Amino acid sequence: MNEKKRMEWSDFDLFCICRFVLRHIWMAVLAALICLMSVFLLQNLALTPTYASTVTFAVTSRSTVGASVGNVAVTDTIAAKFGELLSSDILRNAAAERMGLNTFPAAVSVSVPEKTNILIMTVNADSPELAYKSALAIMDCHTEYSSTVLSSAVLDNINGPTIASQPAGVSSRTRLLQLSAPLGALIMLCALVVFAIQADTVQTSSGAKRQIDGKLLATIHHERKHQSLRNRLAQKKTSLLISDPTCSFYYTETIHQLRVLLERAKEREGKQLFLVTSCGENEGKSTIAANLALSLAQKHRKVLLLDADLRKPAQALIFDEHPQHGKDLSALLSKGFTKESLSQAIIHDENSGLYRLYTAPLRRKTMESFNADSFRPLLESLREEFSYIIIDTPPMGIFADAEVLADACDASLLVVRQDLMPSIAVNDAIDTLMGTRASFLGYVLNNVRSFHSSVLPAGKYGYGYGYGYGYGYGYGYGYGKSKDKSKKTVEKEDTHHG
Repeated sequence: MNEKKRMEWSDFDLFCICRFVLRHIWMAVLAALICLMSVFLLQNLALTPTYASTVTFAVTSRSTVGASVGNVAVTDTIAAKFGELLSSDILRNAAAERMGLNTFPAAVSVSVPEKTNILIMTVNADSPELAYKSALAIMDCHTEYSSTVLSSAVLDNINGPTIASQPAGVSSRTRLLQLSAPLGALIMLCALVVFAIQADTVQTSSGAKRQIDGKLLATIHHERKHQSLRNRLAQKKTSLLISDPTCSFYYTETIHQLRVLLERAKEREGKQLFLVTSCGENEGKSTIAANLALSLAQKHRKVLLLDADLRKPAQALIFDEHPQHGKDLSALLSKGFTKESLSQAIIHDENSGLYRLYTAPLRRKTMESFNADSFRPLLESLREEFSYIIIDTPPMGIFADAEVLADACDASLLVVRQDLMPSIAVNDAIDTLMGTRASFLGYVLNNVRSFHSSVLPAGKYGYGYGYGYGYGYGYGYGYGKSKDKSKKTVEKEDTHHG
């Protein structure tokens, strides 16, 4: 898909954005520390601390008439003239000579508080002692020069000079240091929100319809797993199957609706072999395949779940079973098969009525030698025996196995997990599936969570589906045993769901 589609706000969900930010919150913490360290180093290395000594003068008029009014009125003018006097080379040289130095070692500024006859002189130097001595030198020297410049007023010293106990501007530096960390974190949080929006992942059902070139078959919402306290403490994963009585009605009903689509494909076009795959790992395709097979087995007698993931099989772990060595799909493909050996490798669960054919991992070189013709004889033999065959395959974005198997199957569907893979990668996988012999039915949007449904009480529709049995290549499995219903319970559910 080369066409750039227009983004809309309905394509994004606040829950996905918040989850993205929380997953990368360490970046905000790191940005806060970097900002804090940068400001600290700048203040201590690039900026030289200065110390201030202040002297307070009262401006009094030489005339006794209207003194109080005149003092306030002429203070600003006197301050300007006094500032010019203090910045003159004559006064600075005189003060430096009195201090026994060649140049005056301080900076001098003058300020006037509003509506007062007060004049404040501030002397800044590299040390408290130097600032104090510089202020004293100016006080000793300015009288003989200011008497001619300031003929209409007199400066009376009422306070100072003072000795600084800490550098000038410490409070502002401390405030800047305190604000640097939150500011850095805030900037990074804003950047993370932008990254979450620009990630181009599928976050909502409406967004999926615009972003993905395919038919949306079903939206499976997040389903909270009900684990025992023992499994939680042991951090042991449990399977999520519709045969478990703790599975919610909404999740089970969505699986049944997806089953109806497969039944229609068989009735109208005679399709039997359905391939289930995903674009990437950890998208829940193995759980979707297992539950689809269980749902079909509730209505049809001969339903087979085939684990064709010869690299990282998951179905045996989902159902907590251990197939015998040499009696699995990999052995049948490598050594050849007969109807008797194929029948012995297939496991039948009397409680659910589902037939299962597991596999064991194969070496990479062995797997690369297989093609569609390698699977076709076995699949044709299974086609004669079973009415529905659900095939679980590796992710398309990692291996080409699914594409190879699709040429030997009747139909395919893609599992897309919310907010995981970029839409461009999903569309590439769909294009690949559509180029195979199997007809592409559509995609399933899996593990959907939203901000709205998350704040609603538990049990509302849309609270939905949890982690599937995705891949996690490089990670170990820790799946626990699922709970199967009795035949009576299955028959009761089958009657209810119709």
